[in-house]
Amino acid sequence: MKCLIWERADGGISVEHPAFGDKIRPSTDDELIAMCQRKTQIRLTLQYGGPAICHEVDKELLPDGYFFNAYQWDGAAVVVDMTKARAIHMDKIRRVRNEELVKEDIMFMRAVEAGDTSAQSAVATKKQTLRDIPATFDITTGVTTPELLKGRWPTELPARE
Repeated sequence: MKCLIWERADGGISVEHPAFGDKIRPSTDDELIAMCQRKTQIRLTLQYGGPAICHEVDKELLPDGYFFNAYQWDGAAVVVDMTKARAIHMDKIRRVRNEELVKEDIMFMRAVEAGDTSAQSAVATKKQTLRDIPATFDITTGVTTPELLKGRWPTELPARE
């Protein structure tokens, strides 16, 4: 099945997966794609203030959706902009890191309530290690593909699901 890749006037890319609506049922996939192109062109023009260029691609050729907002059209295929992908990945790392910091805050408060200065010190050290992750965790050296980038994850954080 084909999908549509739209190069928007703002430089981004939108992906449209044509589907039959309840009211209008084109008889062929080509009619469905043409109808979807017309509707999406109007929507994107209104939403982003300019025309969008459309390309048909096979759904199977789309990259992994993990870096969706880093998609770009290179003239022949959808590729992942590695600079944007690194920012997306680091944002995901920060979200998990922030959740871990909240958990450590609870542990710290329990140590304060118990008067356990040793536990307070251990928690403070762990929290500093977590805070340092964005500055110390390397997602650039040797990372040339989205797959390699996605595989990088700080050991200080819980494993991803």
